[in-house]
Amino acid sequence: MKNTFKKLVLCFLVLSAGIMSTAAVKSISPEREKPSEPADAQYASAKQEIYYLRDWQGYIAVFEGSSETPMTLTDIQTQTLNNVDRGKLQSGIPARDETELASLLEDLSS
Repeated sequence: MKNTFKKLVLCFLVLSAGIMSTAAVKSISPEREKPSEPADAQYASAKQEIYYLRDWQGYIAVFEGSSETPMTLTDIQTQTLNNVDRGKLQSGIPARDETELASLLEDLSS
């Protein structure tokens, strides 16, 4: 009986020491901050799409943001496009930057 009590107290002390050690180490070490988004990612998410391709009087036009008047009118006639592309132009095809815009126009012109 005496040995059982000693073993129980010893286990309790070892367990307590382990918990206290862990708590002490955690309180000393600096908290890890979660990685912040790069500045470019924050800017890009706020920027979103700035250009839209839409049908304007039978031609593909480039609109900036939610503008109702085209920024640029292309010489690509919408009647030469397939039905899927014409449907997309009705709602507007978004482009995040000038590179994506140029790529979309190249795809639609071929």
